[in-house]
Amino acid sequence: MIARRPTPHVLESWHAARTADGMPVAKYTPRDPRGSALYSVVRDHFETFCAEACRQREGDGLPRFVDDECRAFLRCGFLAGGFARFRYGACRTERLVAFSCKGRGFCPSCGGRRMAERAAHLVDHVLPDVPIRQWVLTLGRRGSTGRVGFQRLSRRQK
Repeated sequence: MIARRPTPHVLESWHAARTADGMPVAKYTPRDPRGSALYSVVRDHFETFCAEACRQREGDGLPRFVDDECRAFLRCGFLAGGFARFRYGACRTERLVAFSCKGRGFCPSCGGRRMAERAAHLVDHVLPDVPIRQWVLTLGRRGSTGRVGFQRLSRRQK
């Protein structure tokens, strides 16, 4: 069995502890979606947004995938939206774990989990075990106008 590296999403939800013989024990801490500003904004304004979209698009409203994504986001992480019950055999402890929306849109929890899973897959199964160096160049608004200045500067040197 290949030992996988813990992903950042897992590290946020599971706090490592050790038993007396040094074996790792994980304690699950469920996230609270109500604590995020994004959830509050979507919860408070989604119906108004849908009504306004329906008015502006002459009764068509939002595309179905947008509506489905937003409604799934509002259920994500809540036991009322569905859950699985896990029972540990040795200690008979039960845990209810809420279903996630598995969205690709704007759910930060599901998007972060998907990103961490993809990164773990790339590291464990795709990329060779050699040192890799990555350089990223980003150009903001000043950088994009600076290219014109750079082109002028390069012409002068010729």
